[in-house]
Amino acid sequence: MILKHFCCPRSAKSLLLQQNMQSYGIVLHSLRYGDTRMIVDIFTESAGVVSFILPATRNRKGGMRAIAWQPLSLVDVIWEARPRTALQKPKSLVLWHPWRSLHIDPRKTAIGLYLSEVLHHALRREQENRPLFLFIVNALTWFDESERNYVNFHIVFLLHLTRFLGFLPNVEDWHEGDFFDLQAAIFTRTRPYHIYYLEPEEAALVPKFLRMDLRSMRAVGLNRAIRRRTLEIIADFYRLHIPEFPETRSLDVLTEVFE
Repeated sequence: MILKHFCCPRSAKSLLLQQNMQSYGIVLHSLRYGDTRMIVDIFTESAGVVSFILPATRNRKGGMRAIAWQPLSLVDVIWEARPRTALQKPKSLVLWHPWRSLHIDPRKTAIGLYLSEVLHHALRREQENRPLFLFIVNALTWFDESERNYVNFHIVFLLHLTRFLGFLPNVEDWHEGDFFDLQAAIFTRTRPYHIYYLEPEEAALVPKFLRMDLRSMRAVGLNRAIRRRTLEIIADFYRLHIPEFPETRSLDVLTEVFE
């Protein structure tokens, strides 16, 4: 993976004291702000999620290029940290590791847009978390380099992401015939007293996917209906555990691409 020999930058605290910060980051979301500016949310390795405001036009002199604003782009950003300011102004924003296929292949682009939307809402309050940052970058690198057998990538990715978000189900507690309580994130022998649960047949898919890694997932074949249902369940699971997590608008586009 591209981060295997990557040197960890200095801590966010020491950099803040110097008022200058430099960090690798993952673009989560970009939004037009007026006619000439953009607001770009980036999950940085050393400072968590940071919102930047920058010109919407290309600026080669400043190192800022439109491609660096695309969702899930890996960037290297330098800025003067202003703790009391909601929107930071970058001094430089350049691509750190250009993707080979993620922004070109239509199917990968659809998956990428969906994941960027989920990550944008799931990580919006995330502070410095290097293990999470490395997990996302390494998983996306595998996805970008894969030429086939990646249609279930987003399902496996989002389930394993729950480990870092604090609501990973304990698959060791699962027994055949168990229900899965989405609200409590546990398996149970009895039907929960609320509506947020999975029947045993669907509950059995949870440990099945969580026991997979990015390579073993290729052995599982899902038809379009089951894949769609699985993504709907994951979306409900996230909404129950992440405050103000909205409906994902890109799910319909993703489903159409994989018809």
